[in-house]
Amino acid sequence: MKIRKASKIMGLVLLLAAACFAAGRYSWRLWGFAACQSAGIETVEVSESAVHITGFYPGSFPSGFCGYYAQERDGALYVGFRFGDIAGFFETGDFDIMIPVKGDISRVVMKSSQAETELWNRDAGFVLQSEQYGVFVRLEQNDVYAVTMSYEGFSGGPACPDGMAWESGQFLFMDNDIMMVAKDTGAPVPFIVTVRGADGTVLAEGNFQFEVEQEKLFLTFTADGKIEETYAAP
Repeated sequence: MKIRKASKIMGLVLLLAAACFAAGRYSWRLWGFAACQSAGIETVEVSESAVHITGFYPGSFPSGFCGYYAQERDGALYVGFRFGDIAGFFETGDFDIMIPVKGDISRVVMKSSQAETELWNRDAGFVLQSEQYGVFVRLEQNDVYAVTMSYEGFSGGPACPDGMAWESGQFLFMDNDIMMVAKDTGAPVPFIVTVRGADGTVLAEGNFQFEVEQEKLFLTFTADGKIEETYAAP
């Protein structure tokens, strides 16, 4: 009797463990991109029927790859990734996935609860991404052709190809070297963000500072033409 009871208890424990593992591995998909994380991306290849992506978990603590969540919209494939500590006991954080697509893909964008990062576009091909810490700018206007960021030793930023404007709602990753500068100097790094229109006209300009404790600083170019710190990812 004692052996049978112990077997039942052991069976329940194993069943509960399996249920917890399955919940941690799959239930996140119910939340879509809100539950997704950024990943280290090594390659992106786009064909007529699928998008092939390889990558890895970017953190130092081992977390296993749980899967991806993807949506195809207006010629762009948005994809988010999920890693988990439970899965880390069984799998590495490396992944090699093939995402089937139905339409003509011109952009591949990594989307998480915090950010959007373009990984591939038809003109430039694969866009090599560094670890995504630094400054991000969200646009609420349709007439933005360039956003630049400047501080000591750096000046640059993304620009639309072929003289086209960024779409409203675009979320731009500006730079992550500023994170290293803040670490090296042990002090906040002042920087300037400039938003320009089609003919190079300055639409807005703002002065900010990046502190290493922030890791990520989110700014918004608002509908009324201001650049404001949003304090949290949109």
